[in-house]
Amino acid sequence: MQTSQKILIVRLSAIGDVVHSLPVLHALKTAFPCCQVGWAVEDRAADILINNPLVDKVHVLPKSRWKKRGYSLKNLAEFWGVVTEIRKEKYDIAIDLQELFKSGLVSFLSGAKRRIAHRGAREFADIFANEKLPAHDNFDPEKLIIRRYLEPAEYLGAKADEIVFSLPPSSEETVKKVDFMLSSLVYGKEIAVFAPATIWPSKHWKEEYWAELLNRLSDRYNVVFIGTEKDNALINRITSLAGNANYFNFAGKTTILELIELFNRTKFVVAPDTGPAHIANATQKPAVIMIFGSTGVRRTPPIGEKHSGLSAELLCQPCFRRICPRKDAFMECMENVTPDMVLDCAE
Repeated sequence: MQTSQKILIVRLSAIGDVVHSLPVLHALKTAFPCCQVGWAVEDRAADILINNPLVDKVHVLPKSRWKKRGYSLKNLAEFWGVVTEIRKEKYDIAIDLQELFKSGLVSFLSGAKRRIAHRGAREFADIFANEKLPAHDNFDPEKLIIRRYLEPAEYLGAKADEIVFSLPPSSEETVKKVDFMLSSLVYGKEIAVFAPATIWPSKHWKEEYWAELLNRLSDRYNVVFIGTEKDNALINRITSLAGNANYFNFAGKTTILELIELFNRTKFVVAPDTGPAHIANATQKPAVIMIFGSTGVRRTPPIGEKHSGLSAELLCQPCFRRICPRKDAFMECMENVTPDMVLDCAE
């Protein structure tokens, strides 16, 4: 590959998966310092890439707006507008890291002469590629997913010995906003962040366990809950179970950039396998303690020696199902990871 070529990465979603794809930037920029890298991404994860020092151009697909509208010609027109923007960049290579039909289509429409994906990709996405890497099991529980994302970079000639994340630096405005939010915390206590909510019910840790953990940590730490506005119902149930324990609720009050700055000031983060946990891991500042149920502890663990991935290691794990097929009891895989196990990692 010529060192000055332009490369488009197509990884549209989700937040955690975009974070897992970030080491590709370091691999490409280290091997080919003069290359220019663009990234096509949906709006929910765009802040991870905008102003990222290793990304030269970000092409944002406003999926949230499209979803609110439903099917409409205006959505199609906006989609084609993003495609036109991408085509104007005249990319030489498009790498489809997501390998779904939608990402393959964006790769194909980019106009790049070389389009790279794995053979046998999901949803027949490899039909859009003209350079195909050997087939693989995307849900191999023993293979680190980041290694799979690095394979196209290695194919192009980059070395992928290191896993290095790149995030945008905090602006002065972001620092001031987080300063203001943290001004209500107890001075002198370190921060412990809880991120209890996920989209998959099969990733949910027991609410009683979250409450017990809150009770056992709130005297020594400023315990901060994070999430979206709709996660407040879950957080309210947890804090009600905890009784009079002290806590701070930032759910629905932080952007991705503000979360990055918050994590830079945090002692440790407790979360299931979800986007905020992977953002925290990418900062390499707090210790990240991740609780695994339906997903694989060796496939998407936090990276680094000070981090921990906790799993019950049952025979049915990982099942990669959004909803546990067991109807008679709470998920055993999550029930068998106890607050004591989390505390051992935190302290």
